[in-house]
Amino acid sequence: SNCFYCGIRRSNRALIRYTLTLDEIVDTARWCAQKGYGSVVLQSGERRDARFVRFVGDAVRAIKAATVSAELTQGVGITLCVGEQTPETYAAWFEAGAHRYLLRMESSSPTLFAALHPASQSYLPRLNCLKWLKTIGYRVGTGVLIGVPGQTLDDLVNDLLFFRDIDADMIGMG
Repeated sequence: SNCFYCGIRRSNRALIRYTLTLDEIVDTARWCAQKGYGSVVLQSGERRDARFVRFVGDAVRAIKAATVSAELTQGVGITLCVGEQTPETYAAWFEAGAHRYLLRMESSSPTLFAALHPASQSYLPRLNCLKWLKTIGYRVGTGVLIGVPGQTLDDLVNDLLFFRDIDADMIGMG
């Protein structure tokens, strides 16, 4: 995505970007499981192409298979944070073994959301994604930014009410 506030947004060409291999991801998850961590988070830039969707599903299945043990009979828990996707993609990843998903709103105010994002990103699709995730069965995390220009105390209060109303399982405010 290309959110205006984000230093790693798509239009920032000054960054060195990289992609981990499937083996690197699985080896790291295995190390985490061996050290006693019960869960891992897979986070990336937002992509929706078939290659990426397949890669994430493959990674989730491989992590599950590699981390099953006497202590972790289902393998490590997997949280995904890879942006807006289709309901079918969310369902496929859930079936593969991911059961938590982080998708920030940045603001529950459609007006403030629009100020933080290019016209190609809009409030309603993001809200729909949160609803789809809950319907599929994910534990859903979301969050907002605090201190954004133009933000009011009422906006922050409405953010808290928004979290309650969507029954968010995890909340991040920063």
